Amino acid sequence: MDETLATFDSASFEAEVLGREGLVLVDFWSQGCVPCKQLSRVLVQLAGDVPQCVRIGTVDAGAHPDLAARYGVRSVPTLLFFKDGAVVETRTGVDRRQVLKKLVETHA
Repeated sequence: MDETLATFDSASFEAEVLGREGLVLVDFWSQGCVPCKQLSRVLVQLAGDVPQCVRIGTVDAGAHPDLAARYGVRSVPTLLFFKDGAVVETRTGVDRRQVLKKLVETHA
């Protein structure tokens, strides 16, 4: 995906998402998924619109099916909002940047 977004995997997820205070958006995606590429572009734009304390990152669901299964990800793209290590919102599909920005403001 994009370099401006963090990349989470099975080894880093516990510390970087579940162990982090505040809001973390995690985009579950897979190779060859056109909507995933669209959402990635939206998330890169969103990263410039939200406070730096909000972390945005991705998980390749195909490479880390354990994480996808753990969080009930059945289709990609799926975006999970974690606040202080707990899922507070789940979105499937591609949303506009303004919709996601409003959700960030709600949960931050």
